[in-house]
Amino acid sequence: MPSICEVCNPARYRNPGWMALHQEIESYSVDKHVFLHTNGGHIYRKGWEWTHCVYGLEELGALGASATALGVGSGREPLIYYFGSRLSQVTSLDLYGNEQWTNEAGADVLEHPERWCPKAADMTRIRFVSGNATQLQFPDAQFDFCWSLSSIEHFGGHEAASTAMREMARVTKRGGIVALATEYLLLPEYRHAEYFSRQDLEKHIISASPDLRLVSEIDWYTLTGEYLIDSVLIPAGATRLRRHVVLNDGDVQWTSILLFFRKQ
Repeated sequence: MPSICEVCNPARYRNPGWMALHQEIESYSVDKHVFLHTNGGHIYRKGWEWTHCVYGLEELGALGASATALGVGSGREPLIYYFGSRLSQVTSLDLYGNEQWTNEAGADVLEHPERWCPKAADMTRIRFVSGNATQLQFPDAQFDFCWSLSSIEHFGGHEAASTAMREMARVTKRGGIVALATEYLLLPEYRHAEYFSRQDLEKHIISASPDLRLVSEIDWYTLTGEYLIDSVLIPAGATRLRRHVVLNDGDVQWTSILLFFRKQ
């Protein structure tokens, strides 16, 4: 099948099936700005991550009604509620209550998770756990799949990211899936303590666990010129909605990459 491991890919928005999924996920999200493309706006990197994660998991047959899932650093993402309406059990782990992440993982998510989902969801299938992604508090081979979207780069550097990859591999069942998105530096000479160049990805993410194998080759060349020349300047342009795909942060430019691994 075509590669589902890819750099943020605006072409996906021309796929009717992908877009139908995008619109369904929007109904579980309070972050409507991420989905403006559904109403004629521009593509937003975070919305692509959420939808392509679900799309890839569907393609891999991971979303059966009896499946169990773990979100690592998943905060209040709409995927928690989307999966909670479809799977047997969903666990969302984050540093809930940590002052650094109050907007995405405030303590109120633990106390009133329903406030972060505008659509009715089965909360009995969802549990929220405060914990450290580099020391997951779960037994081996507990979950059918794990997902972690643009969180691993904040776990304490590249080596900590490798540890988190091994932990996700450990708690995933044999044959299960780990879906991982992170910040990808667009040029090989770029260096960053948290974000990943292609070389960094291969060393600290792709090769982190001997138990994980990519499900397909990676498409590194999904971005067209209009996105590459129209980057979002951080922090001054953080609220800009037009082509929120490539970000310009200090001396580096980056976007998202989403990889799917199968547990051996």
